[in-house]
Amino acid sequence: MTSTLRIAVLAALAGSFLLAGCSAGEQLSRLNPFSGGGRDDPNAPPRDQRVPVLGVGESLEVSGDGRVNLPPAYVNDRWPQPDGFPTHSMQHTQARGSLQRIWRVDIGAGSSRDRRINARPVVLDGTVYTVDGDGRVTATNAETGARQWQVRLTARDDAEGGGISLPIPFIGREGGGPDRYAFGAGIAVDGGRVYVHTGRRFLAALNASNGEEIWRETALTPLIAAPTVADGRVYSITHENELIAFDASSGNIQWTHRAIADSARLLTAPSVAVLGDVVVAPFSSGELIALRAQNGTVLWSDSLTRAGGLTPMSSINDIAGSPVIGGSEVYALSHSGIMASFDMRTGERNWTQPASALHAPWLAGNYLFVLTSEAQLVAFERQTGNVVWITQLEAFRNERRRRDRIAWAGPVLAGNRLLAASSRGDLVIINPADGSVQERRSLGDPVFIAPVIANETVYIVTDSGRLIALR
Repeated sequence: MTSTLRIAVLAALAGSFLLAGCSAGEQLSRLNPFSGGGRDDPNAPPRDQRVPVLGVGESLEVSGDGRVNLPPAYVNDRWPQPDGFPTHSMQHTQARGSLQRIWRVDIGAGSSRDRRINARPVVLDGTVYTVDGDGRVTATNAETGARQWQVRLTARDDAEGGGISLPIPFIGREGGGPDRYAFGAGIAVDGGRVYVHTGRRFLAALNASNGEEIWRETALTPLIAAPTVADGRVYSITHENELIAFDASSGNIQWTHRAIADSARLLTAPSVAVLGDVVVAPFSSGELIALRAQNGTVLWSDSLTRAGGLTPMSSINDIAGSPVIGGSEVYALSHSGIMASFDMRTGERNWTQPASALHAPWLAGNYLFVLTSEAQLVAFERQTGNVVWITQLEAFRNERRRRDRIAWAGPVLAGNRLLAASSRGDLVIINPADGSVQERRSLGDPVFIAPVIANETVYIVTDSGRLIALR
């Protein structure tokens, strides 16, 4: 079961064991999209028939002109937050050259039965900051891979610890303690400070130059969402769907907002998007809520949920990937199979499509690129939602028997190339103009976290706790 627990989409199903007459193990197997349906599994799909794991009952259809025209690429010298900038819109970043590995270093512990790495690295002022599976924060020289400092953040007492309490008997080790079951982490850097949580009940601010702790603030329940920093505030969301705005200088809580509690979530770390005085927050309930940054007043809300999911996985409504703000529009996808474009000021829907994803869409010019839960890389027209092209990536290690599902992380647009990494340890390079696969290469380790890019260098954190630099 260890490999099952290390996948990117394992749900923390505190209230989801609702299938009568099934054991916890049987239900987890059905709810896990990466568990292979064996010959004796009555729920396994026919081997000659492609059945979507989410079973949303709809499919995407190409309706655009078939080609994408990108805006010019630019060199971004930083990637300071989990999804780049607070808006999560990085556009067309530059990366010339062949993207060969220039170094690979260990950053600490990898994923395990009761820990997992799911924090994207962040980059600022020539330093890459990472969080491993055991609460270690590491600063690495972006050019050489040399370690600059490393600190381990631990819960000082039960009020700060705990992590997520999973009702699955084999999920963790026997015993207890405040650091157990730490699923979810996030890191951001801004103004000489590193803001980080390790999936427990506290957010900490560290000195970016040496790792010394400046402050820490406790939340009532474990933090899940990766931090977003904007205009003197740090935003994160707890396991109980409470959005918290922390004061970046002191750590004091300025305001909170509680959405509908829904413990059936995916083990991802989406972050809120911020533009000016508007905060757009994703929740595991499928709610997308826009609030005023100054005081948390709700501006509008919507629910990206589907009634009557056809499979156990499709009944999970979590918005697992971060929303993206582009101009006056917001883009978001729920796991249950709704992708939508919204007017940022009013919340009115511009268009919808039947798509599900675990990672944020990538916005560049007039196009959105999405890596769906069905292992499809899709290009959408931003204004209409029309599908320009669809590329099917490998979905299973054993495609004939539909076993050992492959998880994909991405995409990232770098130098007129779309990049996606996989749990099989592959990096796939795709032509954004038409979706054709240009190259595949091995990274040597499974990857569940989307790459990031800064100064024409791509950084990837692997599931075994390694940081790889490609240029």
